Amino acid sequence: MFSGISAIVYLYHLYWCIYGVDQFCDITRTHVCGAEGKDLYQQFLVKGGASEEDAAAVTAYLDAPTDAAEASSKVYDTAIALVAIFHMIEWLRQTVFLTSALVNVNLVPLFYAMSINIPFGFIAMLVGIAARFGADGKDCAIEGAQMERGRYLSMQILCIFLYIPMMFLHIVFFKIKGVEWLHEVTKEAQEEDED
Repeated sequence: MFSGISAIVYLYHLYWCIYGVDQFCDITRTHVCGAEGKDLYQQFLVKGGASEEDAAAVTAYLDAPTDAAEASSKVYDTAIALVAIFHMIEWLRQTVFLTSALVNVNLVPLFYAMSINIPFGFIAMLVGIAARFGADGKDCAIEGAQMERGRYLSMQILCIFLYIPMMFLHIVFFKIKGVEWLHEVTKEAQEEDED
C-alpha cells in the first residue's frame, strides 16, 4: 500500500517531466507570437518590399525568419525548462524514496537533502504560470501559435494544488497506520537484517 501511494507520486512527476520535455522541443515553438516576434516578422516583410501598413495587417505568419521564430520561442522556453527540470528532480527524488522503501536501503537522508527542490518547484511553477498568463503568453496560447505549450504552463496551476498534498502523502500514511504499526515494521526489518 505504501509503495503504491509512492508509485502514484512517482508516475505523476514522470508524466509531467516527459510532457515538459515534449513541449520544450515542440514543433510549434517557432510559430510567431508575442510582441517581439511579431515586430521582427513585420520588419522582415518591410525589408522584403511590403508597405508598413500591409506588414502591420498580417495575421498569418508564414515562413518566419529565424530571429522572429527564436523571439517567439523565448516566450515560453525558460518557463517550460524550469518546470520540466523541477518535475525531473522531483521524479528522481521519488525514485530515491521508492528505492529506500522497496530495497530496504537507507536513502532517506538523500531524499530529505533533495527536498531543496520543493521551494524551487513552487518558484518554477509560479514562473510558468506568470509566463503563460502574461501579455506575450496570452498571445502565444492561441490556435495556430503555441497553444499546446501554453496549455502545459496553464496546467501548472493544477500541479501547485496537487503538489502540496503529495509532499505529505507518506506522512499522512504513517499517521493513519499509527506509531505501533511503524515500530512493528521497523522491528521486522531489523530482525531480517540480523538473520
